Amino acid sequence: MGGYAFGDSAAAARRLALLAQVFEPATRPFLERFAGHPYGLVVDLGCGPGHSTGLLAEVLAPGRILGLDQSPSFVALAAGSGSPPAEFAVHDVTVVPFPCPPANLVFCRFLLSHLPDPGAALAAWATQLAPGGLLLVEEVERIHTGQPALRSYLETAAALLAARGHTLEVGARLQRLPDPPGLVRRHDRAAPLAPAARQAARMFGQNLAVWRDDAVGSGVAPGGELDRLADDLAAVAAGRVGGTIAWELRQLAFQRG
Repeated sequence: MGGYAFGDSAAAARRLALLAQVFEPATRPFLERFAGHPYGLVVDLGCGPGHSTGLLAEVLAPGRILGLDQSPSFVALAAGSGSPPAEFAVHDVTVVPFPCPPANLVFCRFLLSHLPDPGAALAAWATQLAPGGLLLVEEVERIHTGQPALRSYLETAAALLAARGHTLEVGARLQRLPDPPGLVRRHDRAAPLAPAARQAARMFGQNLAVWRDDAVGSGVAPGGELDRLADDLAAVAAGRVGGTIAWELRQLAFQRG
């Protein structure tokens, strides 16, 4: 099937705002490891409506920052936000060259899980780095939960991505890949993150609303089952049902010689 499963509608933009809040406690310290250097150009791949771009600008303070996304609506939202002082462009990030000079740092978060060949994408992105440039990657490795609604959602989302040739928990696969040509691995860590179950359920509920019809149409799950799942997630989000959830996020940094 291919394609990005989570859409670029207004609802999809709202879910990305929540995702940015949920995952910032893991992403920020990852970026801070590489702060304090004079980055002339930083490129944010799959920038969406610009939340990750803003975090990059805040932590790294580059001379120039460019967010790339294939969605014109997301790029328009990012460009219209007015903050941070960044540039945005519509571009398919699987296609090189990027519409910019070689970058001092390239960043992607939760993007490779939506691509059929992560190794090929990393190899292509490696060609877009300036000498000494860094490629930073953050992806889901494992998600642990015994909460029935959260677990059911994850199983359904994984099935939807698999039907498109994609992988939800792609982190372990990335760790096993050889370093992209011309790059050396400088950082490799599984970072823990344990948000409140209510927060995760709210995020999952927003995700489900975005791709529900697609999941039904592709035969991943019947509509009635997904409607019940939406109700169960709402109960967790409201605090009527308890539970816990924890992520392991694979954080990788590669450097060009």
